[in-house]
Amino acid sequence: MASQSRPKVLMFDIGGVCVVSPFQAILDYEVQHGIPKGYINFSIRELTPNGAWHKLERGEIPNDANYFRMFKADLQRPDLWAKFHQKSNNSNPPPVPDIDAETLYWTMMSMSRSPDPYMYPALKKLKASGQYKLAALSNTTIFPEGHEFNKIGPDDVRNFFEIFVSSAHVGMRKPNRDIYEYALEQIRQKWGRDIRNEDIVFLDDIGENLKMAKSLGIRTIRVLLGRSQEAVKELEKVTGLSLLEDGEPRARL
Repeated sequence: MASQSRPKVLMFDIGGVCVVSPFQAILDYEVQHGIPKGYINFSIRELTPNGAWHKLERGEIPNDANYFRMFKADLQRPDLWAKFHQKSNNSNPPPVPDIDAETLYWTMMSMSRSPDPYMYPALKKLKASGQYKLAALSNTTIFPEGHEFNKIGPDDVRNFFEIFVSSAHVGMRKPNRDIYEYALEQIRQKWGRDIRNEDIVFLDDIGENLKMAKSLGIRTIRVLLGRSQEAVKELEKVTGLSLLEDGEPRARL
């Protein structure tokens, strides 16, 4: 990617990229409660696109007690529990675990309030440079009215972006093609019809989301769990800017 021309637009996922990954909260919950690692994400993926989680991320259902009942039921489906264990040739799995879906959800949301220690400072430098257009494309949920997480403070990551495409507000979610096309149209409306897909670099932590972006000709950087520093180094190569904090090892430009 370093040999390609510099992009015009940098488009970021939020959770697991700009802020701490909610996947870490899922992993912590599984470890704490003796649930096999990967089961919760497996069950969510298996119910795509019609699980409670996906409906919430498209803004189709309210974030209320009924949602948590639906989410809990999804996570505790005996057929999914059996299917997960079949992958490891376990034909006699233990009983389906009791999962507190509401506690899990709010732990995920709380954890993803914390800025990523490498990407957040990089965003500050990118914004200050004025050299790149900054957009966000994120699967989101809408918090209940009056909830403290609705407040946008001066250090909120959302302040970095002139365009913020939120799945729950537009009724679409990644990795469906329609939300990428929507984001591309927003970018061209704001910054010019001459912006090509290959002028955009998209950062995400989920392979499926990046695969769809690539299929549209968008350049991509994957942010691996706990390894965001590597992604910032890739951004340095792409942008030609020094983005790591002083004292951090830098990529050769």
